[in-house]
Formats: sequence, C-alpha cells, structure tokens
Amino acid sequence: MKIPLTIRATNGAPWETSDFGENDKVDVVRRKATRHFVDGGVMVEGDYLLALVANGRATELADSASLENAGVEEGSILALLVRGPQVDG
Repeated sequence: MKIPLTIRATNGAPWETSDFGENDKVDVVRRKATRHFVDGGVMVEGDYLLALVANGRATELADSASLENAGVEEGSILALLVRGPQVDG
C-alpha cells in the first residue's frame, strides 16, 4: 500500500509524495529522495541519512528497515540529514 509522505531536503524544501509503500526499505527511499533533490538542484551529491521527524525531533532510520517497521505511516515527515562530519573542500 502506498502512503503519502513529506520528505524534506537538508534546507527544508519539501517533497510531497505517494511514491513509496510501507514495505519499501528506508535505503530505497533515502536514495530516491536524494536523487529527487539533487536532480532539482536543491541539494548536492553527498552522504545522507533519512530521519523520521516527530514532536520536533529527528530520529535516524536504519537503511535496512522497512518504512512500516521504522514507524513511518501516512502523513509522516521524513528528512534527509548529512551523515557524518562536514568537511570543507
């Protein structure tokens, strides 16, 4: 079953989507969301993690978990966060 979600880029730009189902793995959603924002010029290529935002807190989701097992449900807000320390080039 597909579920409506809002996924936010690192700058907070939203992507409202129903492209994903409760059995999709977090890794798949993370990669597709990153590609969506990179292709749209909102983010640059990088190493990101996906977090579930609830009650003002972002909780990192394990790449191997399904959305359902990670607690993601209809109307959830997910956010891409930079993984690891930032390094200036």
